[in-house]
Amino acid sequence: MFAKLKKKIAEEGGASPRPGTARIPRSFSRESITSVGADSGDDIASDSSCPREDLLSQLLRRNDQVRKLEVKLSDYAEQLRSLQKTREKLEIALEKHQDSSMRKLQEQNEAYQISRAKMAEGMTLALNKKDQVTASRKLNSCQASVRILTLKQLQEMKTRSLNLFHRRDEQDELDGFQQQELAKVKHMLLRKEEKLSKVEQELEERSAELHQTKEQLHDSHQRLDNLDKSFQQLQRQIAATDEEREEFLATKRNAEEKISELEKRGKELQDTIQRLSVDLHKTSVELEEKGKTIEHLREKAVSLQKRMEGNYSEDEHLQELLKEKCELEQKLEEMRQNVLAAKTSQTEITSALEAQVLACSARTDSLGKIKHNDSKKQRQKSLGTLSRSGSIYGERKVSQRFGYMTQNGSDDFQHLKETISAEIAKALEETQKQREDLQHELEAEVTALSDQLTPSDSDETEQNGEVAVTDALRLQRDNQDLEQQLLEKNKTIKQLQQRLSELKKTLQKELKMKPEMELPEVRERPCSELSCAVGAATTVINNSDMNDSREINFEYLKHVLLKFMSCRESEAFQLLKAVSMLLNFTLEEENMLKANLEYKMSWFWSKPVPPLGRAPPPWH
Repeated sequence: MFAKLKKKIAEEGGASPRPGTARIPRSFSRESITSVGADSGDDIASDSSCPREDLLSQLLRRNDQVRKLEVKLSDYAEQLRSLQKTREKLEIALEKHQDSSMRKLQEQNEAYQISRAKMAEGMTLALNKKDQVTASRKLNSCQASVRILTLKQLQEMKTRSLNLFHRRDEQDELDGFQQQELAKVKHMLLRKEEKLSKVEQELEERSAELHQTKEQLHDSHQRLDNLDKSFQQLQRQIAATDEEREEFLATKRNAEEKISELEKRGKELQDTIQRLSVDLHKTSVELEEKGKTIEHLREKAVSLQKRMEGNYSEDEHLQELLKEKCELEQKLEEMRQNVLAAKTSQTEITSALEAQVLACSARTDSLGKIKHNDSKKQRQKSLGTLSRSGSIYGERKVSQRFGYMTQNGSDDFQHLKETISAEIAKALEETQKQREDLQHELEAEVTALSDQLTPSDSDETEQNGEVAVTDALRLQRDNQDLEQQLLEKNKTIKQLQQRLSELKKTLQKELKMKPEMELPEVRERPCSELSCAVGAATTVINNSDMNDSREINFEYLKHVLLKFMSCRESEAFQLLKAVSMLLNFTLEEENMLKANLEYKMSWFWSKPVPPLGRAPPPWH
């Protein structure tokens, strides 16, 4: 019975090889393992827009993952070897156990046969001696005990064989799972090899594109050099306009001095005229009174002489008195007519003065209209120049976007530099426009003053000194208004210069002119061009300047934060300095940000510990 079981086990072990017992070849080729990528390939997508540094970092990560897979494969091979050794040991132990059990069964059978023969002999002897009934009972009991023992041993053997078969099935399942995992790993390695080949092709294409972009960047640098030359020419023109402005200011000062002298002379003439008029009036009154007294005395003397010469009667005396009365009445009428003529002449003089006042008001209205038209023309000119500057700014923006596709580090510097040049060009155009407007206004004022100081004014002063004084006062007020406008425009120019200087300072603080981020052509260009373009900046900062600088800093901070949140980790590391400068971080906070970024970028970097008394940053 046990011999049959042994034969069946041997036939099953030799003839039918189990599906998981096929030995795996231990000699894996190292070249096929090292040329394969890491995980399932879903974690790293070969993006066509990734730069060369990102592709190199992805290759390094894949190489690290391939090494990890090699370690895992070696572990799996060692586990398989250990499992095969344990399996061989178990098979040897099972064979030994089977041999020992078969030997025990044979020995028990032989002992049973011997005991049976002995018992048969004894029974025959006992039957002879005793009754046959007792012998048969004993024999049955012995046979039953033997059967019970054999059944127990068979059950133990069956349970052992079942356990052994169960272990073999589990071992087969483990072998199958290991083979499946190895097949998956091989498939993944093949896929990674294909992806690596694709990435190498993309790297070659990107290198070709980078060469083209470098050539285009060289062309753009040449264009920038041309723009710098034109910028220098504009600076020379601005210097010339400054000189002309100084000349016009000198002429304006001379004109103001002349006006002040003329005003003084007019006041002196007016005072002298008033004095002379008062003296003339007094003398004329005195002369008239004296003449009247003289005539009255003469008439009295004549009448007395007539009375003395001729002795008139009472009637004749009355007639002479009546004649004198008539003569006196005629003189009164003549005096009344003279008074009426003086009144009419005074009304004519007042009407003439009112007409002169109306003419002066009409002149002021015409001058206001001319100024309004000049301001409209200046606004139109400023709009035209702004549109031109906007087109120039748009072209520079296009060149900035084109340069941004070349390199991530130098692009930010170029972008900021071009924005500064655009702002400087705008400010210079605005200052040039304002200076031209001031020149035109000064020319108009000088011409107006020269026209107003013509002989017509002198005639008017001769006719009436008060009208000339009012015209001079009006001209003085106009000059004061124009001076105030000039001061306001100078303030706006200073504000623009202050704004440009603040932009330059913020950019110098942010970038600190890193040599490794600059291109060689950019290095050749000195930073003095920007300082020449900006000019002498005033130290006084108004509230409007502070608001403008805060708006500029806010827009730049918004741009930097958006880029910092949307960029990759390497670019974020480059933008960290700008963020810390704009948000006024301390050195400790900046170092903490650097440590956190290094922890996120590295594989085996230790997590940074925040300092005492400080909460961890919100991004953890």
